[in-house]
Amino acid sequence: MTTSVNRTIRERVQRIETMPAIPAVFLPLLRLLNNSVDEVKLDEVVRLISYDGAIAAQCLRVAGSPLFGMAQPPKSIKGAVISLGLRRVETILLTCCLGQAFPAKKWALDPAVFWRHSLGCAMVCRKFSEKLAAADHEKAYMAGLLHDIGFMVNCLAFPKEFAMAMERACQEEVPLHEAEHSTMGFTHCETGRVLAEKWKLADDIIAVIAHHHGVGQSQKSQPLVALVHLSDLLCRTRGLGYGYYERRMVDLIADPAWAILLQEHRDLEGVDLVRFTFELDEAVGEIHALVSTVFGLAPATART
Repeated sequence: MTTSVNRTIRERVQRIETMPAIPAVFLPLLRLLNNSVDEVKLDEVVRLISYDGAIAAQCLRVAGSPLFGMAQPPKSIKGAVISLGLRRVETILLTCCLGQAFPAKKWALDPAVFWRHSLGCAMVCRKFSEKLAAADHEKAYMAGLLHDIGFMVNCLAFPKEFAMAMERACQEEVPLHEAEHSTMGFTHCETGRVLAEKWKLADDIIAVIAHHHGVGQSQKSQPLVALVHLSDLLCRTRGLGYGYYERRMVDLIADPAWAILLQEHRDLEGVDLVRFTFELDEAVGEIHALVSTVFGLAPATART
């Protein structure tokens, strides 16, 4: 990527960062929820959510969804947060806040498809990390949820260029980041990293955003980057991709990311991949249902 392209990305990300459409509570809430569950104070989360009527209403609506099987819907923000759990609150926060800032008409990529993939990757990351004794499960979840935020930058800051990349990916049935690179000269990894740096996200999350399609290029947090890379591949082969068919074969064990992860987590050798993928298939329905609930949509069928 040339210096001029990098400068253009930074200039356009700067405009995004100052957009008034992003709710004022977004970054404080995101940073708060980026801590471990043990460090997060429930009352502080409730206080911040209560400042924004749209987010508060969304929490109450989703908590009252039949998806969670509650006898009675919660009547307060605190009750909703307790019912949903902090990780689902993260999901609602991101989809609600960023959905306001990045309206559907600006997206070359369907927002519901984008969030299904992001949430799917988050859930797969957590499930994958639970197989690894030394892994930070909540960090894995957050990394999976945020890994593709560069697509939002591209949809808003480079709409024409990204629309061409999206069209090329669909026509040639190639991975979207490859179509971005050949069409635009850069990918959502570069634009996402600039936005993440502006938002002062944690260094390991920035590494994931920047290098989840090039694990070997990462100088920091390689095991976490590798975990997200593999989870991203699993999602894209199980109907949780970007809404089109990718013509590619995936062999997780032969992927360089597998070897990187194995160096850090020797217990990966004992993971039954066949059983694990069956577990993921069972989770796909829940992922679709949760995203449909957050968006207020009818349940969607899976698309590759």
